[in-house]
Amino acid sequence: MDLLSKEEATTFVENVLGLIDIQMRLNTDKLTFLNDMIYEYHCKVPFHNLDLLALPVSERRIPNLAELKDRGLSGRGGLCYQNNTFLYFVLRALGYDVTLAKGHVKNPGDHVLLVAHDVVTSGDSYLIEAAIGYPTLRAILLDFQVESPVYTFSFCTFKYVRQDGGEFHRMHKEESDLEKTWRRVYSFNPAYCILKDFESSMVIPYTDPTSAFLNSFRAVRFPNGKLLAIKNNSILEDKNGKVFSTEFKDSEALTNALSLLFPMLNSPKEVMKSAVEMIETFKCEIKHIHPIMSGP
Repeated sequence: MDLLSKEEATTFVENVLGLIDIQMRLNTDKLTFLNDMIYEYHCKVPFHNLDLLALPVSERRIPNLAELKDRGLSGRGGLCYQNNTFLYFVLRALGYDVTLAKGHVKNPGDHVLLVAHDVVTSGDSYLIEAAIGYPTLRAILLDFQVESPVYTFSFCTFKYVRQDGGEFHRMHKEESDLEKTWRRVYSFNPAYCILKDFESSMVIPYTDPTSAFLNSFRAVRFPNGKLLAIKNNSILEDKNGKVFSTEFKDSEALTNALSLLFPMLNSPKEVMKSAVEMIETFKCEIKHIHPIMSGP
């Protein structure tokens, strides 16, 4: 199934991601161009649950294809089902051989990832992760036997570890760790699947009352490769590789910050207003930073 034409995908890459000479770059260096798209996607397309929080409880659901396309082309962003799936359709339209893969954050199949094939050489596979709220600013080659190289982007140091049975675990180095222990953030299986395979598993993060996305707010992007996020009533920023938190004094300050830092979410105004009203009901835990970004 193709959601986008090549012309639509090209327009998105030019107008939202700000990249040019697309066909030339596809012809000469598909990997470098892929990495540039992933980087700019992190910079400019936010990971957020504002649209979900703005919906009445009875109307909460995964986005339909029309919403995926409209929100994607505008650069509005959303959760992983929105952001990674839209990027999948962009890459397909541009000629990349890319497939969907199932991830497991809290429940099996609650995270969408991408795997690109035959990018540089026949048989190679690269993981594409652009919608978890943590930075993965380039494609990750999956040719390692046990562990990937260790990557550090913004405040986040991580690696992938191959498991028996074909799964991979994403492992993060703890901030205060002195002994180099690692915690699992999610697992994924690179096996081919289709969008329909996510219909039942994605219901949980979008509708379950215990879902983190229905009990807290987050908007995250990485301008210039550095964390810029809002969780509930606090702004989080990467300063020299460390995360600093500043609390907003009231809902007006929160709304103003959202409008300034995430201008793609400004319209429609009633959606932001409804979401901010919901955010005001949350009990904020501003001292515990890591979970701000976790999840699909």
